[in-house]
Amino acid sequence: MKESFLTNGSLETKDMLHIKGVIFDMDGTLIETTEADYLAWKRVFTDYHKELSFEDYFPLIGMKSAIVVQSRLSLDEEETKKALSQKMKYFSEIVTEKGIQVVPYAIKFLKQLKAENLKIALATSSRQEKMNFVLQLTNLTSYFDIIVTGDLVQKSKPAPDIFLKAAEKLQLKPEDCLVVEDAANGVKAAKNAGMKCVAITTTHTEDLLQQADLVINSYEDLDLQKIFTELQKR
Repeated sequence: MKESFLTNGSLETKDMLHIKGVIFDMDGTLIETTEADYLAWKRVFTDYHKELSFEDYFPLIGMKSAIVVQSRLSLDEEETKKALSQKMKYFSEIVTEKGIQVVPYAIKFLKQLKAENLKIALATSSRQEKMNFVLQLTNLTSYFDIIVTGDLVQKSKPAPDIFLKAAEKLQLKPEDCLVVEDAANGVKAAKNAGMKCVAITTTHTEDLLQQADLVINSYEDLDLQKIFTELQKR
């Protein structure tokens, strides 16, 4: 089992790796939205007389919502818009009722990155409406230099589009970026973009994240120096 690293020292190894920016996924990686997202999708599927088990939902994590609707519900463009609007309504209701939490110690990690003057991006397959809603509730917006949502790219993860767009907006080369993900599709997208990737086991188990350069179990006691040292071996 690959474990988190203990806090320590400066980041000389960062320069050897040319890491200048860190790109985060949102759902599951920084914010605990998986349960609410699943329950919202389940209600949408029920509206169209289809069932959605969690096992069936699992491979959809990281996909653009429009692609989920079109591929799984076979809806036309107009009906897709209605389904997406309804999904957002359900998601908002569930989060309002149950609340929403930032992944433990994620803010501490974001503050470490800021202290090292690394550029930070959010690259989420979620639509802008959902992203705005979630970030407003969690007060995370100020940590990001740029934000890219699924609305801004054509292809969904595991295609690299969203991470390449984030690198472009950060004005960095893909090889200068590190991605933090929680889902198998996101890890594949990061590697397809030619980026280093750290995966956190908040949503997927370690065996499903083996394409990542490094797998961690928590942001607690993370040490950037040791992360970069470990990544340099990859």
